[in-house]
Amino acid sequence: MFAPLAVRDFRLLFLGLLLGQALTPFQFVAQIIWVQLSAPEDLRIVLVGLIAAVRGAGMLLFGLYGGALADRFDRRKLLIATQLAALVLNVAIGVVMVLGSPEGATLVLFYALTFGASALMSIDLPTRQAIVPDIVGRELTTAGIALNAAGGQIALPVAIMSTGFVIDAFGAGVGYLVGSAAHVAQLAALAFMRIRTERGASLGLAPRAALRDIRAGLAYTRREPVILWVVVLLVAMMGFGFPAVANLGPTWITTVVGVPVRDFGLVAATWGIGALLASMTLARFSRYERKGRVVAVAALVFGFSFLVFGGGHTVANAVIGNFGLGVAMASAQIAGTALIQLIAPADFRGRVMSLLNLSMGVAQLVTLPLAALGQWIGLEVLFPALAVSLLAVTGTVLATRRALWRVRV
Repeated sequence: MFAPLAVRDFRLLFLGLLLGQALTPFQFVAQIIWVQLSAPEDLRIVLVGLIAAVRGAGMLLFGLYGGALADRFDRRKLLIATQLAALVLNVAIGVVMVLGSPEGATLVLFYALTFGASALMSIDLPTRQAIVPDIVGRELTTAGIALNAAGGQIALPVAIMSTGFVIDAFGAGVGYLVGSAAHVAQLAALAFMRIRTERGASLGLAPRAALRDIRAGLAYTRREPVILWVVVLLVAMMGFGFPAVANLGPTWITTVVGVPVRDFGLVAATWGIGALLASMTLARFSRYERKGRVVAVAALVFGFSFLVFGGGHTVANAVIGNFGLGVAMASAQIAGTALIQLIAPADFRGRVMSLLNLSMGVAQLVTLPLAALGQWIGLEVLFPALAVSLLAVTGTVLATRRALWRVRV
């Protein structure tokens, strides 16, 4: 279960991730609260959805390019570059939130900086995932991925509970600046790592070379049906479920359910608790071969938990549904990531992982039209409809693609 921690570079990667994940929720929640508390009521949900849409646009436009860079450059150096640039942009976002209000030119600058920060993270994420097998080797890859996920979830419940208190006491802008310290923690850990993964960087950032790499990655994914349908299943989960339960979830909990902003984190932390339990379990049983089956079951649990979360307006619905969503999302992402990492060769790993991460970009981008629809028909109608639709899509995929149930890695 803890074998990857015996590797020095993995310990550093893990520690940086642990500290980073302890602070990242401040950024996510602070942006939503900043817009929600000041925007006109008839535009509130739309403007909250626009935050996610801007993030999604950055992920989709730069995600595949980020995967190509991860397969071409030294992955440690690339992580350092993206974290340094992200620190600068996120401090700028925090300053804008402290000094301005969500209107006019200030709002335009806020969204533009958010787009840039998201584009950088779309490069960071596939690189961070692809470097794990380089550090720990094939045998410990699944345990390493699960431990990274568990590390993030250990800090998440405590962090997300404190976000409401910090934002309530000092304001959303200060809360966002607290979250920016996550990049400092990541940079410190990366600076002490020794691993080098040079991969033909002499071709540089040439657009033609990058496009050629992207096309090769897409062609490889099409030839691997298991990888393809894991990606499709996770994109469906993220596209239908994540915009509601994550991006619009704080608005749902604080308005429809009626939980005060100060106590928001107490409810939201149940996602992190569920994800932590799932991550630790998968780390303990990392040698379980039927990882496709884990993805399939987790997708179904996610759909039913979404139905519980959005099917009632009580705190109990929010807590129980959120816990199940955390368990299911962590299980599907860990098993799906491990499955892909173990099937895909090292030279394709970054590009294939960037395809998987496009699911997050899709989820963020579709938040805006869903937010507009929710503003019109009400979140009370939108959430159950999305949950039923997700269950229908998931059931169809799992019923027609039996290879996911049978694959062994």
